[in-house]
Amino acid sequence: MALDRRRGYIEGNTVRKIKPSNHQERRQAPRHGRRTAKKERIQYVNIFYTIFLVAAACMVLWSCVNYLQLQAETTSRIKNIAALELQLEQLRKENDDNYTRIMTSVDLDYIKDVAINELGMVYAREDQVILYENTTRDYVRQNGEIPKEESTLMDQILGR
Repeated sequence: MALDRRRGYIEGNTVRKIKPSNHQERRQAPRHGRRTAKKERIQYVNIFYTIFLVAAACMVLWSCVNYLQLQAETTSRIKNIAALELQLEQLRKENDDNYTRIMTSVDLDYIKDVAINELGMVYAREDQVILYENTTRDYVRQNGEIPKEESTLMDQILGR
């Protein structure tokens, strides 16, 4: 037997008489209790909402400060890189100038003359030249003796 308060009737086979004054008192008492509970719940929600907003604001502030620090660090590194590139360019120019000065001060004809006439050096023969393929454009460092080529049967027949 449910009371439908919106329509104002009771289902069932008997009709009960409800005193209007008691009915209004009953309604008022729960409403008053509901309102205080609602106010407490609203205050409870407001406290957590405020705490959440404060925490979110702190996180946003921390992120902004961290971003500004990273940006300042990046700017200082870029300036440092620019200064180092300028220093590298100056060193390269100085190196090129020194190389040019050294190459112009050396007389290659005099060195060749001294090597051939005084030291007895001669030009290499074709069979003494060993060609190699240099994959890097750098210098080659010899770590051991160059292996002598074994003569093949054809070289032995021809007398080479």
